[in-house]
Amino acid sequence: MVQRLEEILGNSITEYTPNAIKFQGLSLESLEQVIQSGYTTLNANFNAAPSVGSFIEFGQRCKRLEVTAIFDGVALNHTDNPNLVIDAITVKGVKDLDFAGEFVKFVWGCDELEINSQQLYAWWD
Repeated sequence: MVQRLEEILGNSITEYTPNAIKFQGLSLESLEQVIQSGYTTLNANFNAAPSVGSFIEFGQRCKRLEVTAIFDGVALNHTDNPNLVIDAITVKGVKDLDFAGEFVKFVWGCDELEINSQQLYAWWD
């Protein structure tokens, strides 16, 4: 599982725990590939974070608006049923304050929120 996931992520995963693999910087295209490869489902989610499917939908909206969404998360290493979940989103290239409002609505209930001129960021614990 780890080797194939490293291939999808495009880099080495260096932080391991006994039951999970932490990753950062997953692109929308790579997240869609994770779904296609069977490493997660559209309904999978981490604690109070939106589902993987919701992150994909929001990422596609970002792409249409020519901004970039990247995702961080955890791959739960169950040998019979691996499951990747998203616990953070970063959006770069936002030029429209209305979109910043959309982002806040999407991430409502997150544990950490950062909004500045460089990026939008939300994280769930």
